[in-house]
Amino acid sequence: MTNMMRTLMRYFSLFWKMPCFFKEITHLYCPACGGTRAVRALLHLDLARSFLCNPIVLYGIFMVLWCVVGFLAGKISHRTIKICRPGLWMLYLGIIIFFGHAVIRNIAVYQFGYDYLGDLLP
Repeated sequence: MTNMMRTLMRYFSLFWKMPCFFKEITHLYCPACGGTRAVRALLHLDLARSFLCNPIVLYGIFMVLWCVVGFLAGKISHRTIKICRPGLWMLYLGIIIFFGHAVIRNIAVYQFGYDYLGDLLP
């Protein structure tokens, strides 16, 4: 068991050291850049930092909680709560947040010199 754990840790450590290919080739942040930092900030209950790193993490958690609360409220009240049902609007809003934040973040880096993640500007 210990040998298998060491092997898994070796593979995971190689994976985490890999650079972002999108960022290496284009010198732009990809839409997912900052996702791991957002999760780490969220685990430390730093919501503002999590949102600044990548807002799709908070959006995803909020949507999951929204659906779970709607499901539980429907089970308790024996009625379907329409506003809490998963809908296509959730997907559309998530796509807009995902790509919109990437565009805004790259504009902030190259037009205004503001690099919150600190990976692109010297």
